[in-house]
Amino acid sequence: MRASTFKAIATAAFAAVAAIPAASAADLAPRYTKAPPVVVAVYDWTGFYIGGNLGYSWGRERTDGTQSGTQNVSVFRTAGPVLESSVTTALSAPLTGRANMDGFIGGGQIGYNWQRSRWLFGLEADFQGSDERATAGVCTIAGCPLGSAVFTANYKLDWFGTVRGRAGFLATDRVLLYATGGLAYGHLSADDPLVSFGWGSTRAGWTVGAGVEAAINSNWSVKLEYLYMDLGDFGGNSASATVVTNALNTPTQGFNTVTTTTLASAVNTRFTDNIVRVGVNYRFGGPVVAKY
Repeated sequence: MRASTFKAIATAAFAAVAAIPAASAADLAPRYTKAPPVVVAVYDWTGFYIGGNLGYSWGRERTDGTQSGTQNVSVFRTAGPVLESSVTTALSAPLTGRANMDGFIGGGQIGYNWQRSRWLFGLEADFQGSDERATAGVCTIAGCPLGSAVFTANYKLDWFGTVRGRAGFLATDRVLLYATGGLAYGHLSADDPLVSFGWGSTRAGWTVGAGVEAAINSNWSVKLEYLYMDLGDFGGNSASATVVTNALNTPTQGFNTVTTTTLASAVNTRFTDNIVRVGVNYRFGGPVVAKY
């Protein structure tokens, strides 16, 4: 073998051996790839929900009215008897009464939410049982000083409900701040069993309020809510009551004075309420969506 040929073979072999570490280093070098997108769970409030609540109410009732009737004073001679004189007078006096009707409330609610970005709109209806009650005098003078009471009334808000719209802003994905308002309805009763006088009815009014609601997991949320409610006026009329008194030897000896008084009351009670309640809601459906 010629020297030149051997030299060429040796040179090629050396180059091949020298290339092995470089290739191995290239195979071991780190390779960079684009990271997959991050999936973020976002709470979605849209959907039907149902729940319950408990709270306390500070109600205020204001009763106004009129007591009216007639009074007849007749004088008789006891010998006979013989009517000497008879005078009839119309009577009228204002009636007034005030009372705080405080008590516990509790009930349930159902509704639906629509979420649009960070805004929420919804409808909610609720029905409440009530322990709000009070006993107060109805008098001819404001403040009911001694001697001015006509009768004593027992007041009670038996139940009430609302149908309201809700509009709110999501402070975070799971914390909702909202305002609410709409229709209110309820039944107020009042009576004085001593004079067999009672009134009350189911009335419709209005309510406004605000609240905060926070999601605690995928379906459950808790809320704190305030409502002002005005149920308007409840009216009633009593039956006529007649009282007859006899006074012998008036105005002088040998005479009898008979006084006949007939009275009836017409009253109107206005009721407003301040309500604070806490509640829990269960929302149907999956509330979490993926956001990339």
